[in-house]
Amino acid sequence: MARIHARSTLAALAALAVGAALAATGCTAGAASSSDRAASAGEAGPSSHASRDDSAGSAPVQQKAPESGKEKGDGQDGPSDNAGQRPPWCTTGALSVSLRPGQPAAGNRYGTLVLTNSSGTSCRTQGWPGLQLTRGDGEAIPTKVVRDHSDPSRPLTLAAGAQASARLHWTVVPGEGDPADGKCPEPAKLRVIPPDQRTSKTASWKLGTVCGAGEIDVLPLRTS
Repeated sequence: MARIHARSTLAALAALAVGAALAATGCTAGAASSSDRAASAGEAGPSSHASRDDSAGSAPVQQKAPESGKEKGDGQDGPSDNAGQRPPWCTTGALSVSLRPGQPAAGNRYGTLVLTNSSGTSCRTQGWPGLQLTRGDGEAIPTKVVRDHSDPSRPLTLAAGAQASARLHWTVVPGEGDPADGKCPEPAKLRVIPPDQRTSKTASWKLGTVCGAGEIDVLPLRTS
């Protein structure tokens, strides 16, 4: 009987030990599973937050960039929205136009078209203006602008009040395309379209007749 009791006791103790082991294993597995779920949620949350923080943080980095000296080394006093940017194009409204007579030659006439930056800020321009001869009432006179490439076109920056000019050349000798009676038209005005613009300004034309079917050779603008 004592042996049977001892065996029962040992069996009971063994069963208790196995149950305790299984309970411990179950707790450990449950904790690991919970930790994995938390880690998965944590990885999704912080990574998306980190992405937003990076994009939101890019602005301060850009604002601090001038402190590196790169922008200041370009002559800027400090950070500026316009730092490193060129002036805007000279609009028609920013310019005033005028004409100056040139030295005449046999059968040839010359003049200078002057564009003045009448705005209060710098602007830039480049190339050849568009031209249209007119009568006093604004009626168009046949005009053909021929771009003279003997002088290359260059980008120009005009400070407030600064000027750019283009030399004009035409003939006063009647030829093909002119009236049969040899009386070439004498314009009263010149409409001028600055480069890269669509509207015009008008200047008084006091430079005499224009023959050659209204052909005018124009050099590109250059600073006066």
